[in-house]
Amino acid sequence: MNRIIDKIIILAISIYAMKSMFGGNAFMICIYAAIIFSALNYYLIRGDKSNYSMKPESGGEWCAFFLEIIVAGIAVFYAPAVSLLPLMIYDGTRSRNYIAGVLSVVAVANSFLEYGPYKIIYIILISALAIVLSIRSERLEFLSRDYRRVRDDSVEKNNKLRLQNMELINARDTEIYNAQLSERNRIAREIHDNVGHTLSRAILQMGALLAIHKEEPVHGQLEEVRQTLDSAMNNIRSSVHDLHDDSIDVKASIGQMAELLKPNHNLNVDIDIGDDMARPVKYAVIGITKEAISNINKHSKNKDVTISLNEHPSMYQLVIHDYDGSKENAEKKKSSSDSASGHEVGMGLENIRSRVESVNGTLTISTDNGFRIFVSIPK
Repeated sequence: MNRIIDKIIILAISIYAMKSMFGGNAFMICIYAAIIFSALNYYLIRGDKSNYSMKPESGGEWCAFFLEIIVAGIAVFYAPAVSLLPLMIYDGTRSRNYIAGVLSVVAVANSFLEYGPYKIIYIILISALAIVLSIRSERLEFLSRDYRRVRDDSVEKNNKLRLQNMELINARDTEIYNAQLSERNRIAREIHDNVGHTLSRAILQMGALLAIHKEEPVHGQLEEVRQTLDSAMNNIRSSVHDLHDDSIDVKASIGQMAELLKPNHNLNVDIDIGDDMARPVKYAVIGITKEAISNINKHSKNKDVTISLNEHPSMYQLVIHDYDGSKENAEKKKSSSDSASGHEVGMGLENIRSRVESVNGTLTISTDNGFRIFVSIPK
């Protein structure tokens, strides 16, 4: 777009020079030649040159290179064509056409006698403007292309980092899942091998007693005992089958992690949730809390820490806030945001943000009187 605007400006000024230098057929011929030459060179010269090349880089640029030499050569022998030189010099500057530049100097020198110094100086000034506009447009194109490349590289790297971070989170979640699965299987085996076998043996013995003692009322009483044992066996089987990874205790996990803060902070933990929290939400809440507690334990200089997790009809809300609740701090709240400056704002917060996004939640971070993380997760 810059090249089109530049050419329109140079063409308009050149037409004014043509009108003051000559008229008639020569004036019309030069106007048409200027328009055709500008259009051809705009098409032939690439707009996405890879560097400030000192030679043509394609077949079209070679055609433009020779076309510029032809126009400059015509201007040497046909004086009215000197009015085309500004447009030729604009494209010649871009294609580094020094041959056409030398011919242009010769053509300008030959035109001094026919048109006088003032009109030729006007052509020279237009040519100088063409050189400036050509260099400016070329540099703007390079800067624009470099900016787009840097922006695209930055977006690509951020996407790769986000994917790697999500893979790391998934690997950690998988590790937790495998640990829970292993523990579940261990408990199931213990119940099956010990309690289950004991009950099975008791049921078999009761069957033998029933076969021996068929008289009443002993037989009926033994039958009731056998039914009780069968019911107990069925309940154990159901309990073993119902063991699954959703048995993660979020409240106990947060309480265990929060123990790290007790030596150096006044801790307040408030958790009010039901038992039907989805497994991905449990992993996200535990992971967010773990990152926040690690951040507070390493970097916070405040005294008080509040961790609250509450269940609402449509969402879960997690708030983790480390702050200074002393009276002196109440008078200096305006400067309290400095306490957050020591927090790790790199991978720690990025991990928190990624976990929130993984469950379609929203994250709000506040630095008013300490460092506060507010997370809302829809059900």
